[in-house]
Amino acid sequence: MKKFLMGCALLLAAGAAAGQVMECVDAKGNKTIAQFCPPGTVKENKLMKGGAGPGPAAATGAAAPSKSIAEQDAEYKKRILDRQEAEKKADKEKSDSAEKERGCLDARAQLRALQDGQRISRTDPKTGERIVLEDKDRPNEMANAQKSVDQWCNKK
Repeated sequence: MKKFLMGCALLLAAGAAAGQVMECVDAKGNKTIAQFCPPGTVKENKLMKGGAGPGPAAATGAAAPSKSIAEQDAEYKKRILDRQEAEKKADKEKSDSAEKERGCLDARAQLRALQDGQRISRTDPKTGERIVLEDKDRPNEMANAQKSVDQWCNKK
C-alpha cells in the first residue's frame, strides 16, 4: 500500500513540475528559456504550457477543429451516398450508350438492306399474314430508314 501511495505522490509531483516554458529576450537581445521571465524582459514567447508538448496544432499556432463522432459519421454516410449516386449515373450512361449503339446498328442494317434491294417482309397486324415490300413502297421505306439512322446515330 505504501508503494501505491508513493507512486501517486510521484505522479502528482511530475504533473506540477511540468509548468509552462517561456522564451525570454532581454534588452541586449540575449535569449533565455525559463519557467518565468525575469524582470526587464523585452519579449516573451510561450513555448509550452502545462505538461503537454507542442503538437501539430501548437506548432502551427492554430488549433484544428475537431469533429464529433456524429459529424464524422454523417460525412461518411454522405460520401457513401454520393459514390452510389455516381455509380448509378455511370451505369445509366453506359446502358444508354449501349442502347444507342444497338439502335444505330439496327437502323443502318435496315437501310443497307433496303438499298441493296433485299426482299423485306412484314407481318400484317390485323391478319397476321406475311407481306412482302413492293418496289413502289421501297423509296418511302428508305426515307424512313434514313430518318431512323439519323435519329439513332447522330444523337448526342
